[in-house]
Amino acid sequence: MTQAQAVEGQKVRFTAKSKALKAVKLPRIRDELILFSAAPNEDGTPAWMIQDPVTNRFFRIGWIDFELLIHWADFDAVALIEEVNAQTPLNVTLADVRKLVVFMSDNQLLRVDNKVDMQRLLGRSMGQKRSILEWLVHNYLFFRLPLVRPQAWLATLQPFLKNVRMSMVAIAIGCIALLGLFLVSRQWDVFRHTLVDNFTWTGVVGYTVALLFAKTLHELGHAVVATRYGVRVAHMGVAFLVMLPMLYTDTGESWRLKNPRDRLAIASAGIAVELALASIATLLWSLAPDGPFRNGMFFLATTSWLMTLAINASPFMRFDGYFIFSDLLDLPNLHERSSALARTWLRRSLLGFKDPWPENFTPGKRRGLVGFALATWVYRLVVFLGIALLVYFFFFKLLGILMLVLELVWFIGKPIYREMAVWNARKSEIAMNRRVGWVVGLLLLAVLLVYPFSSRIAGYGWIHAADQTPIHSPFSAQIVAMPEQRSFKTGDVLFVLDSSILSIAQDRSRQLAAARESQIAGLMGLPDGESQRQLLNSQKAFFEAEGKASKDELARLTLRAPFDGELHDVDHGLAPGVWVKSREPMAMFIDPTRWVVDAFVPEGDLGRVAVGQSVRVRLHTDYQRWAKGRVESIDVSRTTVLPTPLLEASHGGPLAVVSDTARSGQENTQVLRDALFRVRIVLDEPLPTSSVAVVRVQIDGQAESVLAGVARKVVSVFIRESGF
Repeated sequence: MTQAQAVEGQKVRFTAKSKALKAVKLPRIRDELILFSAAPNEDGTPAWMIQDPVTNRFFRIGWIDFELLIHWADFDAVALIEEVNAQTPLNVTLADVRKLVVFMSDNQLLRVDNKVDMQRLLGRSMGQKRSILEWLVHNYLFFRLPLVRPQAWLATLQPFLKNVRMSMVAIAIGCIALLGLFLVSRQWDVFRHTLVDNFTWTGVVGYTVALLFAKTLHELGHAVVATRYGVRVAHMGVAFLVMLPMLYTDTGESWRLKNPRDRLAIASAGIAVELALASIATLLWSLAPDGPFRNGMFFLATTSWLMTLAINASPFMRFDGYFIFSDLLDLPNLHERSSALARTWLRRSLLGFKDPWPENFTPGKRRGLVGFALATWVYRLVVFLGIALLVYFFFFKLLGILMLVLELVWFIGKPIYREMAVWNARKSEIAMNRRVGWVVGLLLLAVLLVYPFSSRIAGYGWIHAADQTPIHSPFSAQIVAMPEQRSFKTGDVLFVLDSSILSIAQDRSRQLAAARESQIAGLMGLPDGESQRQLLNSQKAFFEAEGKASKDELARLTLRAPFDGELHDVDHGLAPGVWVKSREPMAMFIDPTRWVVDAFVPEGDLGRVAVGQSVRVRLHTDYQRWAKGRVESIDVSRTTVLPTPLLEASHGGPLAVVSDTARSGQENTQVLRDALFRVRIVLDEPLPTSSVAVVRVQIDGQAESVLAGVARKVVSVFIRESGF
């Protein structure tokens, strides 16, 4: 086989010549494979990369494999070993040659020259062939659809890109980000409320358009930076994750770069572009006036910040964060290698197996990779469960159930079962003391799951006076007098209001009644006066009744205390001469001698709550002082509309609400998202507050085990979702 010596950044192509071999016959290597140097390994030894241009895959090899490959031609296995050992300080063995042959064969890097090789390749292909069902299972979650090959027009940008000062660009974007975040912090309430208010169908469309724009720039960032470092972008297209489309850029050839920092720049380019877009959009939102442009900047800012920090930066899935983390550690195939270490660690730690470590790392780095693998498993478990639920709710119910079961069994249950099968097959290697420990541990776990330890039911609510009533004007009126004290007795005057319209109507009615009285007096002695007198008396009675009604209405404008109590939450904008609208709250009149709490308990815990149970209550902002109370009553129907906006999440409260524009013909009515029931609690001792406030409650309900609670919730969900 002929080849050029591998030097810095130089390609070496393999060719093979057939020759009768004495000992172990060496197969021939494919001619189109490319060998180039890579960054040194962690221990300082040199490394190289093999590129398969057909599949665009890259394989990292070490010094021994490299020397064997460049001396491969015109030798049998024994002669190859002798040649390498004679020309290098290495001590190569026949096992090294066999290992390399297996590696090359498994990755289809060898030529197919005869029927034996062809049958071997066909046998492996048939063994790896999947049924239609298996193909759907593996590919409906994620598959790619290439759309464009952008290398031609990207190459035209390369001269310009080489002259760009990336450090200056980074400094400018950093200054824009700091200024934008500072300005947003000064109007954070507006930003937060805008985020909540955009949870509508119009907002969804805006977020979708912003996400598409941001992701397009994200992928262009990868492509442009890859072009700047001379890496070919094979294609760009759309990848489908659970039928959800997302753009992608193929930068697989970045492994040809020897410097890990260059690969890191390509991997982080998308996140950098999105952060720059988020920074610019945040600054423009802070400076722009209200209108469509400001809304567009808000959508761009929120989607870019969220997608970058929450999804793309995560190293637990194969997004940008994973490749950045791999480049920082210079560990290709990070997930597979760390998972192999974690499986070995579990077998050694839990079962006492003496399995060798798959790779030799320092103890500290090994512990870090094991911890990373465990975190990845937990993260993927949550993601797969979320995908399973997404599939269930996305499709119609029957197909959703099938997909849900498929997700749980194939992607969660199957890997666990496969590892358990290994443990079971090697159970004879487990020492007796570890078996006893496992039995004791399982018994303790069973006790923790079955014994009813938990009796506490937590919830949120609000504290308010048992007797309270809002003070408001019965109709539009003008304030004449304001209250001068806080405490009042029953019947005491609170507010004095006046309505000029009612006063005018009362004067008019009085004048008309007096005019009819004068007309009646002038009819005396007239021959037909009796018939006219009856008509005038009727009109006089009408005007007198009308005047009395106006007088009574004016009397209603003198607002009085309905019971003994105190006036709270007086509107600071009220003053003599100010007009108030009909039914507009002016203040709250309460009886401060008795306070109660209305707590809201989830439907699943309602069966464990009973009247008379003891309760602990504290203010939502006070984590130290608890007050005692008892359950007084429990509602039989769920609460739909909260009694106060203090509890609503849109106003900073702890309970999630959603908009229901169709409810009661009203617009933008906030209704509870979850099924919650009101529980009235009477306090045995006061809390340190004299006004309404959000509270945290803990009810000492009926004790329930963890297993019973989970089973009850599973059954309730099954019953709820069993209807088709």
